[in-house]
Amino acid sequence: MNINNKNSIGMFDITRGMLMIAVVLGHSITAYVKYWEPQFTMHWWYCFLILFKPVIYGVIPMFFMMSGYGFRKKTISKNLKDNVHYLLKPYVITAAVVTLACIIENTWKHQSVKDALWYKTVPFLLGLCPGENWLAGHYVGSIGPIWFLVVLALAGFILNLFFRLEQEWMRAVCIIVAVAWCTRLPFISLIPFCIIQALCCCGYMYIGYLLRTHDLLYESLGKKTIIILVILAFSIMIPGNIEVSQNVWALGMLDYVASAITGFLLLRLCMLLNAERFKSKVTRALRTIGRYSLYILCVHTMEYLAFPWTKVQSLVSGHVVLGIVITFIMRCLIIAAGSELLKRCLERRRRRKKYGRERYYNQSRQCL
Repeated sequence: MNINNKNSIGMFDITRGMLMIAVVLGHSITAYVKYWEPQFTMHWWYCFLILFKPVIYGVIPMFFMMSGYGFRKKTISKNLKDNVHYLLKPYVITAAVVTLACIIENTWKHQSVKDALWYKTVPFLLGLCPGENWLAGHYVGSIGPIWFLVVLALAGFILNLFFRLEQEWMRAVCIIVAVAWCTRLPFISLIPFCIIQALCCCGYMYIGYLLRTHDLLYESLGKKTIIILVILAFSIMIPGNIEVSQNVWALGMLDYVASAITGFLLLRLCMLLNAERFKSKVTRALRTIGRYSLYILCVHTMEYLAFPWTKVQSLVSGHVVLGIVITFIMRCLIIAAGSELLKRCLERRRRRKKYGRERYYNQSRQCL
């Protein structure tokens, strides 16, 4: 098994930076979908969908492939400890901020605080993915963009369980069967912690692992192979439709294959930006965004769920393009300020904890 020597901790930072911008831009665009039809002919609408579909199909798989690329088998206890330390804490902070913001808003409007807790706290306690989630006759919302963090933690844990099988072919068969079964399931609300989505995304992570172990990310494929893969992916994408967060796979496993191919090809394309000749202020900015993508995702979730975007949309509903631009710029400013604040708070806490341990260690040595 050939392990690629080009691996490094920050090798995907630029790609993550581009994908985070794509996610925020995508959410800014989809916020205005209901205002599009009166302003755009169906001809332009279909052209946009065809051009945008590779992004829809490829972005989420790319994220999970990059996570799977650095996958290492761990003990169950170590896996759980890492998930709590790196993923659960940001999730809890995000949930607390969103809930507090909703309580303040409801108090300001003289509305029920109980409704705010029901609408925002329950989705985070259950880890509900985006979709129509109803509980006891009440709409309970979802956890927004941070669903990715929940699925990433659970998919990594599931993949680690599959790796307890010694034979690689057995792992591959089990993962393929799990993915094929999940892509045939309809969206079911109130399944806690996005378990179905995690099983699907476990396959993307395994593909990422194979890209590293078989040196497929940098291996030359040849023009014919790339053309065949592009034609195959587009022939499925055009009639197909996917929404990973809601477990929507219009063509079942075919859609999954198309998304995996698209994610793989886009990932190879993005890795070209890591080359020396592309070093510039833009790539440095993208690298910085990618390095702090976890903070950005958390703050994006906070503003996505807590900021009154519907008011902004109603003000510019007659000008869709202008509305998208304004929303995107506002989101970028909020995310930049919020991410910097969150980063400083967490780093200060980390330093305080580290120095506290050192002080305790020094005091123990003096006692001895």
